[in-house]
Amino acid sequence: MNPKSKKKKIISVAQQLSNQLSAVNDKFKQLKKLREQIGKLKSLYAEHDQLMEELLPLFIEKTPDAFIVKREVTVGTEKYRFTPFFYDEKKALVRAKVWKSTAFESGTIE
Repeated sequence: MNPKSKKKKIISVAQQLSNQLSAVNDKFKQLKKLREQIGKLKSLYAEHDQLMEELLPLFIEKTPDAFIVKREVTVGTEKYRFTPFFYDEKKALVRAKVWKSTAFESGTIE
């Protein structure tokens, strides 16, 4: 084998390894940036949870032997709708658990 081609092959392998390491390092840097952004959003999740706790009682009426979930509430001239995650409207089924990527999984208020 020619010494020049052997040297070129070694340089080529070294460059490939360098590129791979650089790509992995870039991924770690991106992960760090994402974690910083997520950390900044935690206060928004806490505020969201607090507002949901304050507003959910408007949609839920408690009687001595039942809870009645209202789907819609009118405040002044505005209507707000509650969509519970534990009920599938399409299938008309109550679900034990629905995995949602939200800070508060009871449902959404729109």
